[in-house]
Amino acid sequence: MTSKNKLNCLSSKDISLREKILGWYDKNGRHSLPWKNQSIYLIWISEIMLQQTQVKTVIPYFKKFKKKFPTLKKLIRADLDSILNSWSGLGYYRRAKNIYEACKIIDKEYKGIFPKSYEEILKLPGIGRTTASAISTFSGLGSYSILDANVRRFLIRVYDLDIKESNIESILWKKSEELLCKKRSSDFIQAYMDIGSLICRISDPKCSLCPANENCLGKKNIDNKLIIKPTKIKKSKLNLWTLVISDKHGKYYLEKISINKLWDGLYSSPIFLCQEDLETWAKAHNLINQLDKGVRKFNHKLSHYDICFSVMSCNLDANKNISLLDDNWYNLSEINKGVPKFQFKAVESIS
Repeated sequence: MTSKNKLNCLSSKDISLREKILGWYDKNGRHSLPWKNQSIYLIWISEIMLQQTQVKTVIPYFKKFKKKFPTLKKLIRADLDSILNSWSGLGYYRRAKNIYEACKIIDKEYKGIFPKSYEEILKLPGIGRTTASAISTFSGLGSYSILDANVRRFLIRVYDLDIKESNIESILWKKSEELLCKKRSSDFIQAYMDIGSLICRISDPKCSLCPANENCLGKKNIDNKLIIKPTKIKKSKLNLWTLVISDKHGKYYLEKISINKLWDGLYSSPIFLCQEDLETWAKAHNLINQLDKGVRKFNHKLSHYDICFSVMSCNLDANKNISLLDDNWYNLSEINKGVPKFQFKAVESIS
């Protein structure tokens, strides 16, 4: 039987499954997430943060962002550096830039008011079908289903679908929409995500706790359906050098990163491709004789890169004749710029 034949209509079993999903959510779902029952603006921020990032990681960043930008009006007035600063450490910085670009559109085209329809939300930078659906549903604009990685995995397993079918995405969207309980759409899509994240996990799924346990056709083919291995990303290896420059006041010299688009728009100690480039730069800025001789190393992992940083440092005497911009000195605990995690690792490596 093909996947198409399996999904002709909503059967009594599917109706029962829908009820079980909601029943599970009522007892076990995540009801106290900090973005629940918030304004559409804050729901938007949370959904962008949740792209490719787990809930437990997002929560402290969301709270920090909300405190700094409690209203859309305040966010619209912010510059990109300030937004990136609140995003520092969360990664995937393109998301923060999309928020900044979306703010400009909202200000110009919607007079500073967040769009009130699914179709308009979908047009904003960084928003796809699932994100637009989640924002619209959680904010009460309508009832839209979603298909994130968690929901996709759950449906593939429950309905024993062939992930190699050419139209698998259409099949999954159709099934996701069919199962949606429109009377409780917000609860239902949250239940979808919670079950996929907490129960129907990539590895070691908790089948005995799953509300779909009795309905799950994938259990008959455990190796292929219950243990869906994520596609292994072939990571590129990078070797980079950075020069950590500090002064007697505990401030650090930082500049906007230009060597790699990964951190475009963020600030860090100067970065180089090799030690020779670092030393050439140090000579040009009258720092070569003040470099500490030791080289520290640390590894920094990103989704597509394994990076080995080599760190050199120097601590400046105020009387030295150096050639550095006066405006580029920052206290790392007070800076209002975007700073990547590796900067803090670099500072820690020399302390």
